[in-house]
Amino acid sequence: MPDSSNLISKALSLSQPTHSEEARITKIAQEVKMHVDNRVAGLDDVVDVVFGGSFAKGTWLPHHADIDIFVKIKPSVGVEKFEQMGREIGSEALKNYGPKLRYSDHPYVEVFVNKIRVNVVPCYDVQQGKWQSAADRSPFHTQFIKSRFDEEKRRQVRLLKKFFKSIGIYGAEIAREGFSGYVSEVLLLKYSSFERVLYSAANEWQNKQIIAVSDYDSDFVKTFNSPLIIIDPVDSRRNLGTAISPESVAKLVLAARRFLEKPSLEFFKEGNKKGYHNYYYPHQGGSNKKQLLLPNVLVVEFSHKTKSPDIIWGQLKRTTNSIAKQLELAHFEVLRTSCITDEKHSAALAFLLESITLPPYVKKRGPEVFRRDDTTAFLSNTKSKPLATWVDKEMKVTMLVGRKATDARKFVKSLLLLNSDEKNKGDNGRRSDGVGISRDLIVSSLQIYAGSDRKIIKGLAKEVICKVVATERLIFK
Repeated sequence: MPDSSNLISKALSLSQPTHSEEARITKIAQEVKMHVDNRVAGLDDVVDVVFGGSFAKGTWLPHHADIDIFVKIKPSVGVEKFEQMGREIGSEALKNYGPKLRYSDHPYVEVFVNKIRVNVVPCYDVQQGKWQSAADRSPFHTQFIKSRFDEEKRRQVRLLKKFFKSIGIYGAEIAREGFSGYVSEVLLLKYSSFERVLYSAANEWQNKQIIAVSDYDSDFVKTFNSPLIIIDPVDSRRNLGTAISPESVAKLVLAARRFLEKPSLEFFKEGNKKGYHNYYYPHQGGSNKKQLLLPNVLVVEFSHKTKSPDIIWGQLKRTTNSIAKQLELAHFEVLRTSCITDEKHSAALAFLLESITLPPYVKKRGPEVFRRDDTTAFLSNTKSKPLATWVDKEMKVTMLVGRKATDARKFVKSLLLLNSDEKNKGDNGRRSDGVGISRDLIVSSLQIYAGSDRKIIKGLAKEVICKVVATERLIFK
């Protein structure tokens, strides 16, 4: 394995915040917490206000600091009042910063202070293991990592997070389905250094690999079903790997092998905002891949309502999967899919197909002629008259029947317009739940086209097309 010590030293400098940035973030954090402290003063149901997340643990990346503030509420408070307090405390304490209500398993408040994201999250002040809300584990996560990390481990985990971010697998949110900050810290704690994490991923991990830094119930763990099973050290009955997609695990394994074979600072650099730096885009460098692939990329662009990012990403991914399934049922071969949103009002989906058009007929083969009853049933089980019928060399009845859907663009358009019509009918009309497309997702500006239909493709459409036709350069260089 090549000696990467000099490169690691350079990468560490890219991953470490400057003293001035640390001072700026700390000042903002203390200022915001003061407002929350003042708001909860005198509230009997509030036990404490504490920092959480990467800021509290000192593991945040330069230019990517998020500040999490947890409002710890007495366990005796009911769920309805708990959620109300979560909404009101953050909104009122930070009213001068333009608070927005976000939703995960329960409501929380988000603001931006000098471009730094701050989340004010309610949780119950419970004993370990007696969880009442999804956020109750977070303060325990913070304390667990803080008690076991020294300065060197913080440096190493920042390096690991930087690596994850560069290859596009950092973050457990639905949009990414990658490795969260806490998972990164648990991995570093398990393997002790950045390079050992990569070595294990590249050479030792198997499907359903179990990763644990403390004792766990092996019989219970058998019920987990994910490519990586990462035991939460503060809750041994919780699998942190559930939120990580198989694609993200595979990318890590391949990227780790690539880096260990040929270390490069490129694995710690971030490109432009649109993320094109991570791909070989087909029409760059005079490649003819554009002519080969773009004609068979189906693009769906539309406007959607402004919603919480997790909600809109969840709807987009379910809709993408549903459309892909319907395309497959109509005999279009779907090779790859992707979706994207600006998290405001615009979205685009892309489907790389084997062919965007199909012949007007399809061949159906029946049984051997000696199977009399089956042959009779096959010949009579046609909704329309076959275009041609014959017996093939294997003595099987064969026919050509007309195909309903021959153009993927028209097929998907009819599918989405049908969904829109059913939505407008309300509950008295036929429901579209069986199709699986979110009924309130597409609001307006629906456009459906092939990648080669337009001379100029830009914005979200260009990015989503890039993701289905391009090759990720850091992994498959």
